Amino acid sequence: MVVSSLRVPKHGNSLPECEDAAHVLSVDPGLVFAAVADGASESLLAGEWADLLTRYVNDSALDDGRVVRDADRFASALVLAGEAWDEWLASYVARREADGRPIAWYEEPKLDRGPHATVLAARFATEPSGISWDAAALGDSCLFHVRDDRLLRAFPLETAEAFSNSPGLVNAFNRDQELLARHVRTVSGSAEQGDGFFLCTDALAAWFLGAVERGDRPWRELGEFTRSGDLDGFAEWLKGLCGEGLMRNDDVTVVHVDLG
Repeated sequence: MVVSSLRVPKHGNSLPECEDAAHVLSVDPGLVFAAVADGASESLLAGEWADLLTRYVNDSALDDGRVVRDADRFASALVLAGEAWDEWLASYVARREADGRPIAWYEEPKLDRGPHATVLAARFATEPSGISWDAAALGDSCLFHVRDDRLLRAFPLETAEAFSNSPGLVNAFNRDQELLARHVRTVSGSAEQGDGFFLCTDALAAWFLGAVERGDRPWRELGEFTRSGDLDGFAEWLKGLCGEGLMRNDDVTVVHVDLG
């Protein structure tokens, strides 16, 4: 398995302003965990929450592979991430005070509401019986499974029209595991040598499905950038898609798991 990832801020923003996150955990050549998250821009510290969320869901899935197969276990991992956020936030507030930049009055309401993010996590394992994969998601970050130059599976959304301005989100202060579990979607499947998987945050995912619906093969273009790692070229290509009205100007993150 070859895993690569690219992360680009929306046009006009710098990389530190990007509120998307990706995390890849390669245990060995035959076992990989990958996660992407998209922080909601209306919340404060959304990018930091997205980053923490991807790390915690991968670590939880490493401890228990059922996390990405079972909605309740995945929701439990989200709660654990939220508990870790409490500690992270306390440290952040202390650093601000030590730097002489205490939390301003206008920041307090957003801090109290907590950051929000979508999240998608997946596990890929090579076993004696073949290659298996599992994924869990809350929100509209998507996974695409490609084989023989065709799209086999889109998860959790299957059409470009399914995207909306109000996707499911994980709030850092939400400890209601049952409520979270009701919004989690899971999927499992098998894969073959030569297959490819793309984990994408919403703007890129919507473009991907729209391109498929137009009869295009978006994995070809996308795969060229992920394999080469050409971040500048990728950013220019995204800018062109936005200029043509084919993609919304937003932060973009992709993780490519190539079984070739």
